[in-house]
Amino acid sequence: MPDGVRIAFGLAIVGATLAVATRRIRFLIDLLMRGRPDPERFKNMFTRVNAHNVKVLGQKKLLQWTVPGILHALTFYGFLVVQVTLIETIGEVFNPEFQIPIIGDHAWLGFLQDTFFALVILALAGFAIIRMKNSPKKLERRSRFFGSHLGAAWVVLLMIFNVIWTVALVRGARAAIGTLPYADWAWFSKGLGKLMDGYSHDTLRWIEDGAVLTHLAVVFGFLIIVLYSKHMHIFTSPINVMFGRQPIALGALRPLEIDMDNVTEETVFGVGAVEHFSWKNMLDMYTCTECGRCQSVCPAWNTGKGLNPKFIITDSRDHLFEKAEYLLGQSVWDMGATPAVENGEKHPMEKSLVGDVHKPESIWACVTCGACVYECPVDIEHVDQILDMRRYQVMMESDFPQEAGLMLRNIESSGNPWGAPANQRLDWTKGLEEHIVVVNGRIPADAEYLYWVGCAGAFDDRAQKAVRAFAELMIGAEVPFAILGPQESCTGDPARRMGNEYLFQEIAKANIETLKSKGVRKIVASCPHCFNTLAREYPQFGGTFEVLHHSELLRTLIDDGRITPTKELEQRVAYHDPCYLARHNDVIEQPRHIVNSIPGVTAREAHNCKKRTFCCGAGGARMWMEEREGKRINAERFDQMLETEPDVISTGCPYCMIMLDDAKNEAVSQGRARAELKILDVSQVLRASVDGGTQSPTHASAEPSSVE
Repeated sequence: MPDGVRIAFGLAIVGATLAVATRRIRFLIDLLMRGRPDPERFKNMFTRVNAHNVKVLGQKKLLQWTVPGILHALTFYGFLVVQVTLIETIGEVFNPEFQIPIIGDHAWLGFLQDTFFALVILALAGFAIIRMKNSPKKLERRSRFFGSHLGAAWVVLLMIFNVIWTVALVRGARAAIGTLPYADWAWFSKGLGKLMDGYSHDTLRWIEDGAVLTHLAVVFGFLIIVLYSKHMHIFTSPINVMFGRQPIALGALRPLEIDMDNVTEETVFGVGAVEHFSWKNMLDMYTCTECGRCQSVCPAWNTGKGLNPKFIITDSRDHLFEKAEYLLGQSVWDMGATPAVENGEKHPMEKSLVGDVHKPESIWACVTCGACVYECPVDIEHVDQILDMRRYQVMMESDFPQEAGLMLRNIESSGNPWGAPANQRLDWTKGLEEHIVVVNGRIPADAEYLYWVGCAGAFDDRAQKAVRAFAELMIGAEVPFAILGPQESCTGDPARRMGNEYLFQEIAKANIETLKSKGVRKIVASCPHCFNTLAREYPQFGGTFEVLHHSELLRTLIDDGRITPTKELEQRVAYHDPCYLARHNDVIEQPRHIVNSIPGVTAREAHNCKKRTFCCGAGGARMWMEEREGKRINAERFDQMLETEPDVISTGCPYCMIMLDDAKNEAVSQGRARAELKILDVSQVLRASVDGGTQSPTHASAEPSSVE
């Protein structure tokens, strides 16, 4: 092929595709900038860069799923290596014997390139097998690819293969001609070159030139496909990870700025339209790979509910693109016009985000367990988006499940979701009064901790036994502590997860003022929801305290020899990880250490445990809402725990204990579980092994506390 023809075709391919790509990129950026500002994303850049390096370059989150993770890592690094060959290919348009300056003839480079060609082909074969094995046509909603755009995925696999074989053909032709550097280390290219032995020099040059132009067309055509499909994550995922909430997008929710004195008609709390999302939320939509890891672990989806975290992102994305021309001013829509309906569809600008784009029952089905966020390889913040929509429904529309309204009214009027009077917060202390200090003024100087009992611990019979066991252990270990008693109030967690951010903030500010006025410095909490709120969310409003979960303190006391389990229990104990303890706050080994320290106990693990725990169904204020669709989440989790054949299912959360005990009672009535099976807090299991578990270590008149 004449040099001028090759150069002309090469420049035409590159120029045309870059023009289309530039137009698309400008559109995507302009649309992204229609999202709300989020200046917090530009803070702590050192931490962000480090997270980027670990998660993107180190492929950490992708490797949480071993086989797909390895295949993706091979493809990712192969993609980077192919960019080096792209430089060579562009150079070959102008000079068929082009080499990259300085490193262009190093043997190691040729070996690296050729090795990754082979590895990427193996990875593509692996991806193809995974997609066929998990075909949604065979598995329906059980497939993690259910609802994903699989046609585009197959096209991309084909395009990656085309990228590899075209550049390999270029190098093979050069090897046959004798212009390929790298000595004999470019083993794949040299092998292809040997297959062309016997071809004339002119034929080989035509093959090389044709392969060069085909490679350019494939690579730059691939760029267009990527920018117009879900595969734009190739470019957006590193940015999305960089600006994600670090170190993990779990734990604390982002606060709303609420100034009730300056509310206007334009004020919007939460997200009621897709343009109300922040630019980072919109970047999440761009970045979703539709891999389905989130839906495969969602407790709502896996128990037959309508909520699918993948659809939350992709349906919002599709709606965003549907409204794009109006948001960007490319088309005008008269909001006072008669709603246009075509093919049964409302006009994009008339669609409500919750109601038309997302079903209300999907928004309210979320238990905020964070499994979707933990599994997402590109740090999409599904829970934040769901709760922002809840905030709008509650604070702007007053539209939420009826039974949850009672919970909110109880918190407002009584300071707890149960609606119980404050003076009942001391009922659990009967028999221990002389050992427990109730704070009136400032906390006593010799009280090391304020024990935050929590509403469940104060008012639920089952949880009362757990907080009592913990108190007895602290008394026996001579750890001075105090409680607020009737002055304690709900932390506001159920209200915040419900979407009533205003109520939460009012509660939080009042509690912070109370804690500061009493000189509290250290807090220990039995409830992971209280623990998470006090430790992770109260600092947003100036309430910074040292907060421990009770399992952390118990482990320390055991390690220090201040608590010594002595009685052999001879029981199989399976520990259930609460979502807000393990996944949201990384408290995983401490409760297991407690269980393993007890003589005679045989520890059992469910197949989904630790950070991959399965929710009990109580989170996200779901404790106060009915499940009307599919299997109850607590029943599913109980069945999973039952597979370990335990005598005791222990946990570190009163909500989990209540939910699992309810599921056990139902299973017993159906003949699926033994009535002798116990659902207990880890403090109760430990208490049964301390001093024989027959009485309070320092108070003989206290009620017995044992596994029974």
